Amino acid sequence: MNKFEGMLLACDMDGTLLDSSRRISERNERALRYFTEEGGRFSLATGRAPGAIRSYLPQLPFNAPYSLLNGSLILNEQHQVMRCAGMPVETKELIQTTLLEFSQIGCEIFIGDRILVCQSSEVTEQHMRTLHLDFETVSSNRLPDTTNWCKINFTGDPALMNQVKAFLKPYQDRFCMASSMPSFWEVTAQGVNKGTALETIAQNCGIPHDRIFAVGDSYNDEDMIHAAYLGFAPANADDGILQAADVHVRENDLDAVAAVVEYLEAHYS
Repeated sequence: MNKFEGMLLACDMDGTLLDSSRRISERNERALRYFTEEGGRFSLATGRAPGAIRSYLPQLPFNAPYSLLNGSLILNEQHQVMRCAGMPVETKELIQTTLLEFSQIGCEIFIGDRILVCQSSEVTEQHMRTLHLDFETVSSNRLPDTTNWCKINFTGDPALMNQVKAFLKPYQDRFCMASSMPSFWEVTAQGVNKGTALETIAQNCGIPHDRIFAVGDSYNDEDMIHAAYLGFAPANADDGILQAADVHVRENDLDAVAAVVEYLEAHYS
């Protein structure tokens, strides 16, 4: 039997697989190829949209379904859509109410590979520019049907975003909310997150719970860390993720994912 046969490793991108320059190091790439060549199943788990991962696809050894947009969009190994979670009709009301209260924040809507911006902010402008994402501008009063929506993302200055989080607390029993960085507040449908996506992917691959592993650094990774049999966090992770994780590894600028594969080889192969 190969060393990693029957294992599933879910891996976050920003702050985990990617270094501070948003690159996949040669050591991380080599480690993931070794993991899959030895029978492991690799599953990306990111808050990014499809267009924001496209340039990385040639470097990654996809051999399992993977999740984007905080678990709301699951693609197969051939990068075809397996599941789009959708969002409830009341998401429109949530957006309109929030933008009426906070005129300075941005609002991004992710519908598969399509991005709508119904209010911009400096953070949204930088987000789209940095990741080279195309988007359409739309009025909050002319939003399309929510059936195929994946995620909405409110953006702004971190201090202002803390107020947005407090304002949206009454909606937390109807939506799943998380943050991958202080200037984002990301909203998906209730029960839709990286953790539930990981469970779906593991079931699809026939992987038992005691062979599911995950690594991530931000609060949108917390559900995934808890869903895994063993959760890893790089040394640069948010404090809450360091507390939630079972194992700490080197920081993302020192090949964190390679350190996870090394740990699995030493303790579980």
